[in-house]
Amino acid sequence: MRMMQGTVLVMAVCAGLALSGCGAPDGPEGSAASQPPSREVAAAEDAEVCSALSDVMTIVDNADLGLADGRMAEQEKEGWYQLATRVLDRIPASDDAVLSQGLADLRATTPPVTAGAKGPSEGIGSPAWHDALASVAETCAAADAELAVQSFTGG
Repeated sequence: MRMMQGTVLVMAVCAGLALSGCGAPDGPEGSAASQPPSREVAAAEDAEVCSALSDVMTIVDNADLGLADGRMAEQEKEGWYQLATRVLDRIPASDDAVLSQGLADLRATTPPVTAGAKGPSEGIGSPAWHDALASVAETCAAADAELAVQSFTGG
């Protein structure tokens, strides 16, 4: 009985979408791919890039705090840094040229370390890292998507 209710609900939602005009476009001129993104869509994409950069900063900050407080060894901090390089590498480019350049500059300071690879991450915490991060932070703030760090390690 529950499965039938779920099926009826899905069919009702699909019918409602079709009747409201939310279906597929009729032709190539109406396709979403051929339309330039609206400013609202571009701003959301910039916010997503900035949010992902905040995640990278959160990983690095918590690793630094764990090491400084003696709750983790250098090897563990390095593992977190390596993860941060991979997360940074996966952040998609933005339509905003300044934000994309800042992201590229940040990546240039810190090449991704493949999972399971031996050897240290490079660049995190360097002057070039901080300069690139400051540039990105300004761009994110201008896009109403300020970078933020969530510190959650400690006692």
